Amino acid sequence: MTRPHLSRSRRLLEQAGAYAAAAAALRLGGVAPAVLAPYFMLIAHSAELALKAVIASTDVDDEQLIRLGHDLPLCLRCAIDGGLDVDPADGAIAAVIGDLAMPHLAQTLRYPAYLAWRLPEPGGALDALTALLSRVEAALTAPRRP
Repeated sequence: MTRPHLSRSRRLLEQAGAYAAAAAALRLGGVAPAVLAPYFMLIAHSAELALKAVIASTDVDDEQLIRLGHDLPLCLRCAIDGGLDVDPADGAIAAVIGDLAMPHLAQTLRYPAYLAWRLPEPGGALDALTALLSRVEAALTAPRRP
């Protein structure tokens, strides 16, 4: 449960961490085909919330955050503009964001649907998410750019 006294960015990051913890717990039991979509829904939504935590630390309001929707590449670009240290064209974080972008945007991880997109390797996706959460934490604790 989030704590209302925390800043909007901290609340988003705390919730992202909760989704990541749920994915990690599921991963420990093995990501069988029957739970593949829910597992990646947890990963993708955690990434979305983490990216929005950085974006929320800038001068955007709640309505602007909502308008970003579930567009992970857009959220990544906006978070980088807000101070997140991730190369949008290289690395595991960018690759997982790219692999989960369309399934997350189309909500095929949340609802019964034909999943036509290739999904990343489950363990590698969780590792990339963990790295993203660490970089978001660093971005939120770094001194703000003028």
